[in-house]
Amino acid sequence: MIAALLKKYKRQIGDSAWSILGLLFMNAVAQVVVFPLYARKFGEIGYGELQYLMAYVNILTVSVGCAANYARMTASRDVREKNGGDYTLFLLLVSLLGLPFTLLVRRFGGVTMDTPTYICYYLLFVAMAFRYYADVAYKISLCYRRYFFYYLVIGAGYVLGAFLVWQTGIWPLGLLLGEALGVLYAFATERMLWHRALSPSPLWRKTFRAVLLLFAAEGVANLILNADRILLKLMLGASAVTVYYLATLVGKTMSLVAVPFNGVLIGYLTRYEGRLTRRAMRAVAWGSAVLVLLGMLAAVLGGYLVLLILYPAELAAVRGYLWWGSLAQVLYFVTGMIMVVLIRFAKKSYQVYINAVFGVCFLGLGIPATYALGLWGFAVAMVAAAAIRYAVALYLGFRHVRQKEHDPDGLTTV
Repeated sequence: MIAALLKKYKRQIGDSAWSILGLLFMNAVAQVVVFPLYARKFGEIGYGELQYLMAYVNILTVSVGCAANYARMTASRDVREKNGGDYTLFLLLVSLLGLPFTLLVRRFGGVTMDTPTYICYYLLFVAMAFRYYADVAYKISLCYRRYFFYYLVIGAGYVLGAFLVWQTGIWPLGLLLGEALGVLYAFATERMLWHRALSPSPLWRKTFRAVLLLFAAEGVANLILNADRILLKLMLGASAVTVYYLATLVGKTMSLVAVPFNGVLIGYLTRYEGRLTRRAMRAVAWGSAVLVLLGMLAAVLGGYLVLLILYPAELAAVRGYLWWGSLAQVLYFVTGMIMVVLIRFAKKSYQVYINAVFGVCFLGLGIPATYALGLWGFAVAMVAAAAIRYAVALYLGFRHVRQKEHDPDGLTTV
C-alpha cells in the first residue's frame, strides 16, 4: 500500500523534497551561521534587541509578501500567469510605506540604531517583502528544481552577509544580502515576474482587494507569531526575548519549512477541480493530529541539540521552556497547513476569522499570564492560544463541508 502511494504521488513527493531541501539549507545557514554569530558578537541583551527589531520587519514583510503570493496563486489562470504588474506595484507601494514605518521604529522602538544600521534595516524590509512573494513563480510553473537553487542562492548570501556583519558590526547585513540575491535570482530566471512588472492590468483593483484581504489574515497571524518578542521586550526585557526565542527556535524553523510544502500543496490544489469532502476533512484532522505529535517530539529533541551545540551558554536558562515553546510553534505551523486547504476550497475570509480568534486569545491570555507569572505564564498562554487556533481551523473546515453538502450550489446565504 505504501509503495502504491509513493508511486502515485511520486512527482508531488519529489517537488516537496526539492523545495524543502532548499529551504532547509537556507535555514540551516541562518540558524548555524548567522544567528549564533549574532549571539556571540552582540551578547544576550544585544541578541534579544535585534530579534525584537526583526519582529517589526517580519510582521509586515512576511504578511505582505505571502498575501501577494497566495493571491496570485489562487487567482484565475490568466490572471496569475500574466498580471504580474499588479502584485509588483502593490509591493512597491508597501516598500514606500515601510520608510516612515521603520523611521518610527528607530525613533520610538527603544533600541539605538546608527545611520548605516538603519539604512540596511530599511533595505531588509524591502528585500524581504519581495522575497516572500518572488517564489510564487516557481509554484505556478511547478519548476521546483529552480526553487531549490533559489534557496541555495539565499543561503549563500547569508554566508557572505555573516562575514560582513563580523567585519562591520551592522547586523541587518547578515540577512539583507541573502534576501536581495534571492529576489534578483527569481526575477532573472522567471519571466512572469519581470514581464510588464510596472504595468497595472485592468483588474488591478480586484487584485489589490484580494491581496488586502489575505494581508489582513496573514497580518494577524504574523503579528502574533512575532509579537512574542515585542511583548516580552516591553514587559520583561531583552533577556526574556532571547530565552523564549531560543526555546521556540526549532519550532519556528519547522514553521518556515512548512512554507514550501504549503506552496507545493496549493500549487496542486489549484489544479484540482473537485471539492472538499467530509472524508477529506477527517483525513486532515487525523493527519494534523499526528503531525502535531511527531513535530513536537522532533522540535524538542532538535531544540535540545541546537542549544547544546550552538548556544551552550544559554542552555540552562532555556531548557525548562523547550516543551512549551515547541508545542506552541508546532500547533501554529500545522494549523497553517490546514489553512492552505481552506484557502483553496473555502472562503478566504476564514483566514481572517481564524487569526482574529488567535489574536484575541494571544492578547487576552498572554498579557495577564505574563504579568502574573512572568515568562512561564507567557509560554503556557501561547500553547493555549495556538491550540484554540488549531481547533477553530478544523471547525471551519467541517462547517464548510456541511454547508456544501446542504447547499452544493451556494444558493443559500449563511
